[in-house]
Amino acid sequence: MPVSLERTLELPSRIQGLLNQRLGHRRADMWFHCASKVRVESGKLAVEAESSFAADWIRKNFGTDLRAVSQEALGRDDFDLRVVESGATQGPESHAPAASESSDASSHRMPGATPVARAHTTQAWRRMEDFVVGPTNQMAFDAASTFAASNIIGNCLVIHGSCGVGKSHLLQALCRRRRESRTQQRVRYVTAEQFTNEYIQSVRHGTIDAFRARVRRVDVLAIDDVHFLAGKTATQTEFVHTLDAVQLAGSQVVLASDEHPHLIRRLSQTLTSRMIAGMVVRIDAPDLALRRALVKSAALRKAIVLSNEAVDAIACHCVSGAREIEGTFSTLEALRLTQNADSNAHPNSSPRACNEISCGVIDSLFRREEVQRSSNPVRISEIIDQVCSLTGVNAEQLEGESRHRRVTLARALVAWLARHHTAMSFPEIARAMKRNSHSSIHASATKIDALIKAKALVDAGVAGECMIEELLQRLRHTLRDASRRRRA
Repeated sequence: MPVSLERTLELPSRIQGLLNQRLGHRRADMWFHCASKVRVESGKLAVEAESSFAADWIRKNFGTDLRAVSQEALGRDDFDLRVVESGATQGPESHAPAASESSDASSHRMPGATPVARAHTTQAWRRMEDFVVGPTNQMAFDAASTFAASNIIGNCLVIHGSCGVGKSHLLQALCRRRRESRTQQRVRYVTAEQFTNEYIQSVRHGTIDAFRARVRRVDVLAIDDVHFLAGKTATQTEFVHTLDAVQLAGSQVVLASDEHPHLIRRLSQTLTSRMIAGMVVRIDAPDLALRRALVKSAALRKAIVLSNEAVDAIACHCVSGAREIEGTFSTLEALRLTQNADSNAHPNSSPRACNEISCGVIDSLFRREEVQRSSNPVRISEIIDQVCSLTGVNAEQLEGESRHRRVTLARALVAWLARHHTAMSFPEIARAMKRNSHSSIHASATKIDALIKAKALVDAGVAGECMIEELLQRLRHTLRDASRRRRA
């Protein structure tokens, strides 16, 4: 049965959403956004891998997932996997397309893969123009823009920061701008996991020379998630030799990591010294103003209409960065499809009334998330540690009799979080906080509820002045991280 035009337009985002659900956002982005492209052709799921290695890895590790996604999205348990080879349309003296440079003519083609002319996968890379700039990422943006224009001092750039703050965006945008401004240059962007897997495969199959040619004969080498190399001694040694070879040739190296090179555990001193010899810049978590800008940018890009209150609600809740905001908008896109279906059923309704998403809808969405997360309660000792760290109040002050406003705020935060994220009663919370009466704990939790209702600004000490919802969300994030580390 032919697929309707409306469904055809919705399929790419639906397929990407299904892959995100099955693999997680990071793995889906790595393998089906960077190393390959997924599209629908003649009603069939088509996967175009940029190298034989990527195709082999995808077939071996994600074949079951792709068949399941194809079945759910297209109604057929099948997909077509092919390698998009380089060199099919070029003369002998022209440079290979530098879209990702993950394959060359000497690569071994996997059995059953169909070679076709290689696509310029730079179209999948993010753009500098889409990067939302604020005080927390301005220096990294300026450095990446300078490297993209090749107006640099030195030839190594290291960008570090926590997950979801825009490191991958900057690396891809840098590569894209260089590739578009200098079409004959060879630009290679891969993650450290891809580098590791290709290196191991080349050693096993005796193709190390071909691997080294691919990663070293470039004008720009961009490696994401360098912290993945921690503890991998042989791969780190190869990586050091790669950095040396690329830089000695006068080419540029751009690296990204979740932590400063000095803080990555089990990273060799040799590799650390290579990294810090370049320009090292940090991206901090976005402040409230930048998060508002990110929300508005995402809403504009996805054509989702938000009330001003809804923008503020998302910005206050999504404190970790752009990736969390993007995840929220994936849910909102599904909600929009439902609303559009309702508006089609009621053609006389106002389009804006149907499509605008209110603050109430956002609050309801986040409440459902919190209910789902509450199945993994945290420890009150972790709550006390995180609140003290964020407010600058120590445990002795918290348990003492001080009535300083910052200390009373810290007590109230502990009481509220313990009530909502543990199974403890108010008397139990009072005993844990060494209070004589649980009535003061109840009053403290009620105070936080009142601040939330008033959307109040509070002075949180180390965290600075911020909205109470933002402060609570930051604490929730740190508590979830602490809980995950404990369970691991």
